[in-house]
Amino acid sequence: MQKKLLAAVVASLVAGQAMALEVYNDDTTSLSIGGRIGVKAEKAYGSKVTGKNDSSRINFKFAHKLGNGWTGHGVAEWGFRAKDEYNALGGKEDTFFNRLGFVGLDHDTYGKITAGKSWSVMQDVNGWTDSYAIGGGNAMGLYTGRVSGDVDGSARADDVLQYRNSFGGLNVGVQYQLRGDASMKDVNDVTHKFTRKNGAGVSLSYDLPMGLSLGATYAETEYEKNTDYKGQDKSKAATVGAKFENEMLKLAATYGKFENKTNTTKIGGDLDRKSTGLELFAQVNLPQVVDGFALYTGYNQLEADKQMVSGKEANSKAEFKEVAVGAIYKTGPMQFAFEWSDGERKGHDGKKIKNKSGNTYSVNARYYF
Repeated sequence: MQKKLLAAVVASLVAGQAMALEVYNDDTTSLSIGGRIGVKAEKAYGSKVTGKNDSSRINFKFAHKLGNGWTGHGVAEWGFRAKDEYNALGGKEDTFFNRLGFVGLDHDTYGKITAGKSWSVMQDVNGWTDSYAIGGGNAMGLYTGRVSGDVDGSARADDVLQYRNSFGGLNVGVQYQLRGDASMKDVNDVTHKFTRKNGAGVSLSYDLPMGLSLGATYAETEYEKNTDYKGQDKSKAATVGAKFENEMLKLAATYGKFENKTNTTKIGGDLDRKSTGLELFAQVNLPQVVDGFALYTGYNQLEADKQMVSGKEANSKAEFKEVAVGAIYKTGPMQFAFEWSDGERKGHDGKKIKNKSGNTYSVNARYYF
């Protein structure tokens, strides 16, 4: 049995079977494999066209029925680079890297409990506008902060305990992050080290029958005092959102207030002291034109009211604005997309950062399995 199972796993990986292949299921224990391979070509801010990886990943999902309505489950997911990529210093990036890894218990009545590295409760609502085919998600604090939001607990939260449940149309999510050490390098190759004391977050949303959902999230993370990010030992994020969705249309909006969480200027490891974010998204599906075809547009805006300048808090005029238009075509396990965006980024003095402002043109191709 084990040899046959292993053979099926290897065969599925080689063949690239579509749409989360169920490798094994005996009505008690199951294993499925999913993910995607993606590549894109991009011309950003007047630069030359470059080829890039497009968030490829592979995941393994395990489940086992325990009785009395309980199911044990585990998920392991790794991102991988479908092509070699190099950092600003010329070093080759790792081919595989951890995205998710958690174990948990699931019950139809009592909810879901997980422990490990999981999508945060902030994603439950803020992800409504993070729906672009290629870019997006730049203004709601999901992927900004310490180590792309994972250490802050806003993206794929590290060392996290979570509980989720739904009561009719009311959805509840709660998380607590344990103590952890982390480090990151900025664009100047300076290493920043820090220790998270703990973190906590909550999400609430309500789904109405007509396709309308309303939601809110709050998250807070505390760090040990250290020389990096001086005066920014606690990050906070409070957001609200709304979406309307049916088979033909999706409309979504999210708004947030942040402290020591975002990076408006995208320079070094600096964090905004206080900032405000807004994201808007709209998509219309057009099966009457071509089955699987859709058009979308979005707007991201992040403003820093205060920043740390030379180690001191100061008023800021830093700002990021971006409008985007795109088209998606899905056929079977494949997706093709085109996206144009026009963005502008300003420093704390209000002056435009030239190499971070302008038009970006992108096309991508993905194969889901």
